[in-house]
Amino acid sequence: MRGYCNCGPFRVDIIPKGLLKPLILKLLSERPMHGFEIMEQIFEKTDGMWRPGPAAIYPSLELLEQAGFIKAVNQKEKSEKTRKQYALTEKGKKVLEEYENYSKEVKRRMERFSHVYGKIH
Repeated sequence: MRGYCNCGPFRVDIIPKGLLKPLILKLLSERPMHGFEIMEQIFEKTDGMWRPGPAAIYPSLELLEQAGFIKAVNQKEKSEKTRKQYALTEKGKKVLEEYENYSKEVKRRMERFSHVYGKIH
């Protein structure tokens, strides 16, 4: 479920579009995870603001895997049920670093804009 702020005639996404794939890469930079665990981590790390469902997570994992940013690794759990876990690849680490540099620049620009916006009465 996506959160929205209804500000007068504007509907503003609280969770920006396009954030899911970089967020998945960031989570996988911590450790390998399976899809359900990624969904739960996003919910936890966004303080309950966002819980992407399987229809968003699994196609994103597939696209990231096809791009070579992540790879699937199988790991047996105690119940003997095999869950497909994903790990970040070297290519994924590089693209995540590029995204983080870009996001810092966006944040800097937004702070500048906020400053200018605050001057308007």
